[in-house]
Amino acid sequence: MRKKRQSFLRVIILAILINEGSLHGYLLYKKILHHTCMKWKPSIGTIYRTLNEMVREGLISKHRGDRRHNYSITPKGIDYFIKNSKTPITRMAGVLTTVLEAYSKISTEKPSISSILTRDLREKLKKLSEVLEKHSL
Repeated sequence: MRKKRQSFLRVIILAILINEGSLHGYLLYKKILHHTCMKWKPSIGTIYRTLNEMVREGLISKHRGDRRHNYSITPKGIDYFIKNSKTPITRMAGVLTTVLEAYSKISTEKPSISSILTRDLREKLKKLSEVLEKHSL
């Protein structure tokens, strides 16, 4: 289980760096908490240990910013991300599809439950839809 969490942590760190560019460690930590809705809270020590391992492996680079070290993804990190994110994305997509189908069925069969999809969830689904639409074949 620890290895799976470590692998997931690496993938989410790389995804954040791809999307956000160069960031310092504490901001990466805050973004992980935000993206996981604080349901998964790796310790700050785990984050920095993982960042240092990823630097040693050449997945990310570490450079001195104004007051802190910043981290950026490397080409090797992009390759790692592509190779290691497919399986979790496929699993999550299957679960997400099933859950969304259930929400759709409930809202169709019980229209009185209009608040089943919260504003936050609707916004995230809209963003997901936009990303999928932008990159569909």
